[in-house]
Amino acid sequence: MKANHQKLLDEHVDDFSELIPLFIYPNEEKAKSLYPDMDKAIEKCSEAIEWHSIYVSKEEHNRWMDECYMIIGKARFNKHERYLAIEVFEYLAKAYKDKPEKYTALIWLARTHMELNEMSKAEVYLKLMEEGKAPPDKFKSDYYAVYADFFIRKKQYDDAIAKLEEALKTTKKKIDKQRFNYVLAQLWLKKKEYSKATEFFTKVMDLKPRYEMMFNAQISRALSFDVEGKDNDDIKKMLTKMQKDAKNKEFLDQIYYALADIAFKQNDEPLGIEYLKKSAWSSVGNQKQKALSYLRLGELYYSKPKYVPAQMYYDSCLASLPETYADYENIYSRTHALKNLVENINIVQVEDSLQKMAVDLDYRKQAIKQLIENEILAEQKKAELETANLNTSNTNTGINATSNGKWYFYNSTIVGFGINDFQKNWGNRKLEDNWRRVNKQANISFDDDLTSTELDTNDSDSVINEKTDPDYYLKFLPLDNKKMDASHNKIIEALYSLGNIYREDFTDYNMSVESFEELLTRYDTCRYVLPTWYNLYRISLVTNNDPMREKYMRLIIQNYPESEYARIIQDPTYNKATREGRKRVDNYYSIIFDLYKEEKYDVVLTRVDKARAIFADNHLQDKFDFIEALSIGHISPLDTFKLALENVIKNHSASTVAGEAKVILDNINKGVGQNTTTNLEVKYTYKPDDVYTLVVVVPSNDNNTNKYKVDISNFNTTFYKNSTFNVNSIFLNGLNQIITVKELKDENFAKDYYQSFKFNEEHLQELNSKNYPYFIISNDNFVVFYKDKNVPDYLKFFTKQFGLE
Repeated sequence: MKANHQKLLDEHVDDFSELIPLFIYPNEEKAKSLYPDMDKAIEKCSEAIEWHSIYVSKEEHNRWMDECYMIIGKARFNKHERYLAIEVFEYLAKAYKDKPEKYTALIWLARTHMELNEMSKAEVYLKLMEEGKAPPDKFKSDYYAVYADFFIRKKQYDDAIAKLEEALKTTKKKIDKQRFNYVLAQLWLKKKEYSKATEFFTKVMDLKPRYEMMFNAQISRALSFDVEGKDNDDIKKMLTKMQKDAKNKEFLDQIYYALADIAFKQNDEPLGIEYLKKSAWSSVGNQKQKALSYLRLGELYYSKPKYVPAQMYYDSCLASLPETYADYENIYSRTHALKNLVENINIVQVEDSLQKMAVDLDYRKQAIKQLIENEILAEQKKAELETANLNTSNTNTGINATSNGKWYFYNSTIVGFGINDFQKNWGNRKLEDNWRRVNKQANISFDDDLTSTELDTNDSDSVINEKTDPDYYLKFLPLDNKKMDASHNKIIEALYSLGNIYREDFTDYNMSVESFEELLTRYDTCRYVLPTWYNLYRISLVTNNDPMREKYMRLIIQNYPESEYARIIQDPTYNKATREGRKRVDNYYSIIFDLYKEEKYDVVLTRVDKARAIFADNHLQDKFDFIEALSIGHISPLDTFKLALENVIKNHSASTVAGEAKVILDNINKGVGQNTTTNLEVKYTYKPDDVYTLVVVVPSNDNNTNKYKVDISNFNTTFYKNSTFNVNSIFLNGLNQIITVKELKDENFAKDYYQSFKFNEEHLQELNSKNYPYFIISNDNFVVFYKDKNVPDYLKFFTKQFGLE
């Protein structure tokens, strides 16, 4: 137990950008690797209890028995057999209720329930110790630290700080002092109590921890920088010294991030931005730090608000941010909202520019000239870079290159542009002496052997960049009425979208009003006039802008008195009734969908008919009709099903269900799978209490099947020695054979076995390295699978049903 715990500590890698854990427990993958040693510990302690327990008069007289039970409980805990661990700890707490040993059991009961996220049960045990007689000193460190962990998980940081400070009073082990002080410093930093955070980060450094913790303590102390503090200059000097230290090369991103934080606290925003950019650019292996640097830049520009640069940095952040990050979902949502916003901003800007180029000839010439110059410059830089790379390559291979990429004729694009320019001025001229003269004298030929073909330029050898030709850009301009109308429509859609995005996604009402009013000013007869008035009316209610509210209320009621918007404004209960009606339709459809999944197709058809009578012109009619068509497909002839699908496509052409119906109809017409009328058809059934089998699909040309079977048997003996399995191989089809492991008693056991199988690197490394598909399957489903022999088909069901990969 001690050896495995030490190994766990040695292999653990902390993420110092988050609150580091107070206690290090094995994750699911690590737990699987501990099975053999934990089973051995359980076996030895069980034998000790069986042979040496002296339990007389309801009391244990062998002083080692509590230790044996604790080891069994901890081993179960490490194996993630949490409920079995609880049983052991509960027995220990009862058996030793009048002895100090009960405190260890109660502490571990709290730990175990916390790992199961059963916080209320954990709290019961923690308060039980708190309300009774205070635990002896030797248990106080663990007790208060576990209590602090409880409050941290509940994000009650003030209470966590108080408990952790109590824990440190009796903590003896240096490694625990380091970790507890570090977490305490992080908690103070979260509260922006910079002086207290600095105090505890300094204590960590004084305890001389491993380099990773020491380095991050130094960085975090810098992040605790207090503008009114006395040691500010020392912190800056420390960071500068760390920046120059060669062994910190891979940590430069964190150093620059800390320097940026100091710059922002000292109100030097340009310097802070510069350091954040350096942090992102210098990040080598720490993708999360790169993401955090980009995130802070994104948040900075978002707060201004400057949405275009904010989008750029949020997008870069999301590319590196791990999905396990605490605020990932919010960052993901904001990134996509910004992307949508910037796309519409760009549409307006681009279409405005194209329209201006179309109607203003002078502006067009100037703009195209600038575009061509930019393209030539870009090509020139590209050519210089390519030549420089070529020179480097030639130098490495012993070839001398003297041009350094500066000679005109090394750039085929510029040569091509020169040819175009020459021909515009001089026309097509023959390559000969005195080519500029109209009347030429006889010329002496110095090389009679050269043919005219050899003297002529071969235009096909010159690659001309079309972007250096002014005509290239004309095709993008709206030079006729049709293209101009299309351009205006793009702007209308973009402006309306911008108004809604600013209002709904960012609650930026000023920018929303600006976009909506620009739409009304430029396109006062477009189809969005009424909804735009109503949106502005709604914004006026939120911003308490009475003149604006009166203006748009009057416009709506006077110009569109029969519209739904007018009814909502005049009758506040109308909108509520409409919402309630939609909710009733949604609930009714959910019931029908559940009936469909239960394969009660006749009932579905009856319910859909009722829906038409009860909810006329409802917002889900397309879905009602589609699920009706799918149900018809299950119980009616194929022609009837095709007709139902055709009606869906005809009646709901603008809906997404029309596309799904068309795909199914096309497959039927092509004769693709008469039984594949819908993706919802259930071939396999879910039976959690059935006996399961693990199946490994091995290609027929792999001759190591017997070795794999031996490896699996050895794995079973080591990790599941108390269970009996049958390992066999059977033919599947001409391409594959399968190895089966039977019998796994139920779904939970099968999932546990699957995960152990997946993570094992000792016995199954060779088999797992092949990346052959494997899965668990119930006995009933195995009969269907072996008859069908369709591996991809079952894998879809497996992934969806069990969430395992």
